Amino acid sequence: MTRQPVTIIFDVNETLSDLSPVADAFEHLGAGRELAATWFACVLRDGFALTTAGSDASFHDIASDDARDLLTAWLPPVDLDRGVETVMTAFAHVPPHPDVADGLRALHTAGHRLFTLSNGPTATAERLLDEAGARDTIEQLLTVDGHTPWKPARSAYLDARERIGGAGPVYLAAVHPWDVHGAAGAGLSTIWINRSGRDHPAHFSPPTLTVSGVDEIASHF
Repeated sequence: MTRQPVTIIFDVNETLSDLSPVADAFEHLGAGRELAATWFACVLRDGFALTTAGSDASFHDIASDDARDLLTAWLPPVDLDRGVETVMTAFAHVPPHPDVADGLRALHTAGHRLFTLSNGPTATAERLLDEAGARDTIEQLLTVDGHTPWKPARSAYLDARERIGGAGPVYLAAVHPWDVHGAAGAGLSTIWINRSGRDHPAHFSPPTLTVSGVDEIASHF
């Protein structure tokens, strides 16, 4: 039996990338590893707020400003520029999760169409996939920048679907339940990559499929 190829759109930050170097950077600065999760949550919060209000939202600018705000409690003013640079440099060089390369390769080999869709710049996804040796598995790197509000705005997923074209089922694969929820609301099927082992929040739409890593997806299609 020949299975029907599907289209899978992957989120990038945390879904494909391992942000542990950012935690290392905060720890190196004396702020504690747990501040990395707070920082990234603040970046998402502020990006969501700005684009919901109809304003422009630069991922890099928001990330830098939020790093500075959080580090103010830990570093003297004279060291803040250095601290922000340390965090942003770490973020710019985060590696792919170990399951990403094999997972994308298996899906590509099986004939599925693969894309990325990020609230950040496409350069981030390109570097990450180059490092994983899997850039050739991705048909196109998409960003909401210049097109729509940040995900999880419904228009972000509808615009991406229109840009990729083609027929057949379309899935959004992400580690974030809010991303899964947004894609489901736009009519996409969804894959939740549950790296934490936690339950999916009941207040969000449930995923179509749950896996623990990218390398598990191909076996379901």
